[in-house]
Amino acid sequence: MAYGTGPIEAAFAVCDTPHATCTRRALWRAVLILLVATAVHAQAPPPTARELYDGACASCHGADGRGAPEGTALAVPLPDFTDCNFVTREGDGNWRYLVAHGGESLGLSSQMPAFGNVLSDAESAAVVAYIRSFCPDSRWPSGNLNFWRPLVTTKAFPEDEALLTHDFTEGRGGSREWSTELSIERRIGARGEVEVGVPLAIHNMTAGATTGGVGDVGVAGKYVLYADAPSLTIVSTALDLILPTGDYGRQLGDGTVSFEPSLLAGKRIDPVIIQAQILGQAPVDENRADRGVSYRLALSYPLSPLHRAWVPTVELEGLQNVTANESQLFVTPQIYTGLTKRGHVAISVGAQIPIAGDPAPFDYRILAFILWEYTDGGLWW
Repeated sequence: MAYGTGPIEAAFAVCDTPHATCTRRALWRAVLILLVATAVHAQAPPPTARELYDGACASCHGADGRGAPEGTALAVPLPDFTDCNFVTREGDGNWRYLVAHGGESLGLSSQMPAFGNVLSDAESAAVVAYIRSFCPDSRWPSGNLNFWRPLVTTKAFPEDEALLTHDFTEGRGGSREWSTELSIERRIGARGEVEVGVPLAIHNMTAGATTGGVGDVGVAGKYVLYADAPSLTIVSTALDLILPTGDYGRQLGDGTVSFEPSLLAGKRIDPVIIQAQILGQAPVDENRADRGVSYRLALSYPLSPLHRAWVPTVELEGLQNVTANESQLFVTPQIYTGLTKRGHVAISVGAQIPIAGDPAPFDYRILAFILWEYTDGGLWW
């Protein structure tokens, strides 16, 4: 008889007679060889993150992460994975989705292929972790600490953002106020941020004429004190300087310089994100503006790991007015969602309602913002 070279044939090759005993012996030998071959294959180590990157990504993005478009048909500029500001900017949600579904799924180039049918979820996560390792500076906080922004509580993660906030207040006695503020945030180095905010306000007072104009301009700085990716915890400090640019006589400003120091924190305990802020309000002239402390807590439940996720949030704010010896407690239910595929343009809307205090300063307040992470793309793409 003629035999091949596989394990079954190798087993039967020891007997070339039709005798039943020899046949049974050959079968047992074949089973043993198959078991040994299976065990050896099972013990083969899985590919490392670097091997996965080299096989799936390096031909375009380069073995060093800086991009290797030479010899390819790529028509778009490639990111530099050694740029820490780039690779630490966002959480794993968008990165892993991009690896699995390709560039078009997040509004990026169709030349970025999808690897969802090639890489498992665990392998995609390993590739993303390896890409992040190209950043040579460990001081940069992980993008997984860049939690979704609440309406009232200031987030601890430093950002490159333009933020347009709106609030409408229905006051006691029928008075109404509308204010809009444009803030530009700019990241400085690994852990810092500076911000400038310019407010516009309109007062529709029941006992006087409607007034409107520029309010008090704010200049702020933020710095990350502690960032730990494994525990998903971040702590920052901030200081706001409020300048008396608004007309005090027309109730467009406080008429005094104020300092507002803050301690900010964020932590994820799956599936909930907790963000907190303690904010002090210290005017230079206490006869014109009240001194106080605000305690803010936001609980968020993102419905997806993507940056564009729908994120219902509830915030609590306790305000202690030290000058007037009064206190108030507010609750603010809200909803956040991204407006673009990558979520770098987003909107949030909520209502702030007094639930305790003496006395309640207003009946209700409608809050909203539109944000644009301008380093991640244009307003409409």
